[in-house]
Amino acid sequence: MRFYPRPRGNWNQPPQVKISINKLLPSLILGTILLGGAITQAAAREYRWECQPATDGSSWNCGPAGSLPPMPATPPVIKPEAHEAVPGPSTAPLPTPQKPEAEKIPASPVIQPPESAANAPVEPPAPPQTPTTPASTTAEKSVVDHQEPPVAAPEPEQEPEVSEQKEQTPSPTAKDATDIEESTPAIPVQPEEEPVTREPPEPTTPTADTADEPEPQQPTVSETRDLALLLDQGIPWQQCRLTPSRPHPASQDDGRIIVEADSATALPGEDKAHFQGSVVIQQNGNSLMSDDLQFDNRHKIVRSDERLLVQMRDLRVLGSQAWFNLQKLQGSMAEVSYRIPSRKARGEASLLEIKDRQHSHYENISYTTCPPGNNGFLLTANSMDIDQEKQIGTFRGAKLKFLGVPVFYAPKLTLPLNENRKSGLLVPSAGYSSHNGLDLTIPYYFNLAPNYDATFVPRLLSKRGLILGGEFRFLTQNNKGEFYGEVLPDDRESDEYGTRGALHARSHSNLNYLTQGLSADVDVNWVSDDNYLDDMGRSLAVTSTRHLLSRAALNWRLPQWDALAEVRDYNTLDKTIAPKDRPYSLLPRLAVNWTHFQGAAGLDYSVGVEMTSFYRDDSVTGSRFDLAPKVSMPLHRDWGFLEPALTGRYTSYELDDALPGQDNKPDRGTWSASLDSGLFFDRDTNWLGHNLTQTLEPRAYYLYTPYVNQDDLPLFDTGLLDFSFNNLFRDNRFNGPDRVGDANQLTLALTSRLLSQADGRELLNASIGQIYYFQDRRVTLYQGDPLDDSSSSIIAQLSSGMFEHWMLRAGLEYDPNADSKVRQGLAMATYRGDNGQRLHASWRLREGVLEQTDLAAVWPVSNKLSLIGRWYYSVEESHSLETVAGLEYGDCCWHLRAVWRRYLDHNGEAYNDTALLQLELNGLGKLGNNIDNFLDRTIYGY
Repeated sequence: MRFYPRPRGNWNQPPQVKISINKLLPSLILGTILLGGAITQAAAREYRWECQPATDGSSWNCGPAGSLPPMPATPPVIKPEAHEAVPGPSTAPLPTPQKPEAEKIPASPVIQPPESAANAPVEPPAPPQTPTTPASTTAEKSVVDHQEPPVAAPEPEQEPEVSEQKEQTPSPTAKDATDIEESTPAIPVQPEEEPVTREPPEPTTPTADTADEPEPQQPTVSETRDLALLLDQGIPWQQCRLTPSRPHPASQDDGRIIVEADSATALPGEDKAHFQGSVVIQQNGNSLMSDDLQFDNRHKIVRSDERLLVQMRDLRVLGSQAWFNLQKLQGSMAEVSYRIPSRKARGEASLLEIKDRQHSHYENISYTTCPPGNNGFLLTANSMDIDQEKQIGTFRGAKLKFLGVPVFYAPKLTLPLNENRKSGLLVPSAGYSSHNGLDLTIPYYFNLAPNYDATFVPRLLSKRGLILGGEFRFLTQNNKGEFYGEVLPDDRESDEYGTRGALHARSHSNLNYLTQGLSADVDVNWVSDDNYLDDMGRSLAVTSTRHLLSRAALNWRLPQWDALAEVRDYNTLDKTIAPKDRPYSLLPRLAVNWTHFQGAAGLDYSVGVEMTSFYRDDSVTGSRFDLAPKVSMPLHRDWGFLEPALTGRYTSYELDDALPGQDNKPDRGTWSASLDSGLFFDRDTNWLGHNLTQTLEPRAYYLYTPYVNQDDLPLFDTGLLDFSFNNLFRDNRFNGPDRVGDANQLTLALTSRLLSQADGRELLNASIGQIYYFQDRRVTLYQGDPLDDSSSSIIAQLSSGMFEHWMLRAGLEYDPNADSKVRQGLAMATYRGDNGQRLHASWRLREGVLEQTDLAAVWPVSNKLSLIGRWYYSVEESHSLETVAGLEYGDCCWHLRAVWRRYLDHNGEAYNDTALLQLELNGLGKLGNNIDNFLDRTIYGY
């Protein structure tokens, strides 16, 4: 079987299937063959080397056979002086042994860069020297990555006298070796992004997001020789958040290899070397550590009988009994433990086998993101085979354990190694509803092609039956879209509907190949009956849907022009809505807008033209033409602004079902003049030790529109605007062209802000405003009495983020002329704590329409347990709209969420109870309902 979680809701492109564990598989292979990169870069090339004591008597000079000058008759004696090799840009191939017996080499000769066989100078053959392997050498390539030139004939042997050395000092030869220029071009090596451990990069100044979380550090041999401790060193297992990755500067060692060892042994005649005691090989920030490392240059085999630690920038592998054939790219390692620091992931394998460059095999492998000693969840498999060519990982005997209890088993499980999609089962979801009973969905994904796919979505409702659903998605160069449909052949809970179902289709087409800026959109929604969404929906947003919209549109956008042709159709699901309050269908609507800024005399021009045909059952229908030109002169300065404007509006109709006595071709023409102005003042201030800038921004807006009788005009899509602070400065108190309000009024408003001088952030914004009327407003929606108040309600609003962790918002409409003084109100407070605390409280009021309170929280009560709750209450109707209660339990590697929910259906007649359950395994995926997304929609600030 195959099992792949697939992200949903990505509208820009078909989603890429991502399995977190697949990042581990290729990394393990790269890590285990790091020996090939740290010891050899091109195993097909070899060089034979010879060494001789330097003239200072305290170091060695080495080079390709035949490249060194003849030795003096009496070799110098190496003095017991402290010595530490200085890394230089030289290569360090393994010297070819010449003596019949192995000999310990305590000194550290400096390796000079080799010359190619073709360009090597012709020198008299040097006498055979005892080959030496450095305890600390620096090379641009590995010790075996060069071809052997012809071996020079040996001279009579003159062996240097070697004395035991307790302390050594740096030799002049070692110092000068770093300045020697190579005579042959080096094989190019792409440097890694991580710097060499011995030369760490400049420390990065921590940001607010990362200052409290140490980045996993690459341990060095100088810190400890306990390889098991190095495996976990620097990984913040006890911190739940992943460490943000920081950019790594390019490596500064140009591919050089640094080799360190307490001692090295050359085996003459066998072309072998044996490194012992704190062996460290480093290159480009990668390292290999062991206490024993053997290299067979003849067969290109690296072997370690001791424990061996391979470290890359984001991978550490510890094992034993390791061997690798660098020519055949084969090898194995036993008792493997690995770590992925950036993901805080770890695991084990009893055996790792590299079969070739494309294939590898693992025995008894495991994976978890829990800290050592905690196997809260553990994914195991009897075996795993990696096929890099097909980009497939195959598990056999895969088992997922949660708290030691098996929760999933698959005899065979395949996973992609890259982000390409694959056919297979998606993550199932399960829940419970009092209306539907057990709700179980097990989708299956079909990867039909790189640019289109399909999903079969069977959904079992224990009380109603089996819903068969399907989704198809496509993405081309100019088009993208999705289609979803579902059908319930027989609803056991309802006999009146018969077969029930729903359909959704959406697409977007880029038509630039026809003309620049042209695009098309289609959005179709259909249900079999008015109660389908209420019965089958899983959220309040779905079940409370009152009008189902279907739309098709053609858009054309240019720098100064935009045009729109669209059709809209509404299916009203809530039949309690009066016919006169239901929206009209637009069949069609054509609109063109033109704008030109900073035209002649610094004026801004705009013209809007619209032609719309309206239809609604049992109502007046017809078409409407609307023309709205506007000209303005914006004058803006640092200290203020002034903007006079003149607007015209002409609207005409052709009505099909006019009421008796109503003109079937009414029209209306009018105009408006306005003057908007404002000033900006600011001063420096201090509050609680913070340097702030306070602004004072008075604003005055005058509007004049003459009265025109509009009682005989229909109301297709026009209503009264909600009274808000921004609407104090609108040139029409109605939101559509069917009515243009008469006006002779002045708006006065004042805004004050507090700005942080440190970063410019707005900490406080407070505004208040009111309209003063100089005449009665005679234009109304339904031929009502004129409005004779001399002033409007007072609008005040406040938003603040100046208190740490808190966000505050408030708004109020206060009408001094009404019996009920408060017409609208809003108060909201949101708290976000450092430890995951979330608290939201709000109150909303619209006089005569609603009064609601909303209280929600996610609050940790311990390191592992958090409580979840929401109470959404209607004060106007004295009942709950939605209640949520749940808990979240877990640690840094897993979370279990359980939520109970009760919500009111769209008719407000009955409650529906649901139960949701989700298990999240960090680094692996989520099982069950998508509770975190539900909480994100339900709890503000979650």
